[in-house]
Amino acid sequence: MCAFVLCPIIAIFSCKKSSDSSSQSKTTLATQSSWKIQSVGADINKDGTVDSDVTGQLQACQTDNIYTLKTDGTGTVDEGAAKCSSTDPQTSAITWSFKSNETIFSGNLGFFSGDANISTLNATNFVLWKDTTLSSIPMRMYLTFKH
Repeated sequence: MCAFVLCPIIAIFSCKKSSDSSSQSKTTLATQSSWKIQSVGADINKDGTVDSDVTGQLQACQTDNIYTLKTDGTGTVDEGAAKCSSTDPQTSAITWSFKSNETIFSGNLGFFSGDANISTLNATNFVLWKDTTLSSIPMRMYLTFKH
């Protein structure tokens, strides 16, 4: 008898709608709130692990930028409190899109532009990576945004 009473109760609570970000589209996750740079890292041997955090090499005028993506493929970059040049506009328009079944982000995010692979995109983190060469050294660069 006890099992008969518990089953409906368990069924009611197990049917609760999930707010898990895995059920949200990548467009929804990318556009639900603005993003700021959390870190930039170099993966020298391209094994998926950042070997060197280079965030400290960025200027404050880059790390305080606020990136807002809209569902129509447009967006803005707000320079934040620190501008790299006093003549820069406070906000600039950007365009962006997903490619290859939403595995590639394409857009201009300042020093990180063009196509980049999506490593993580969830409710709080947006991690992009792309292969590049700096000072004749091939490497994989990771750019991590947070809300």
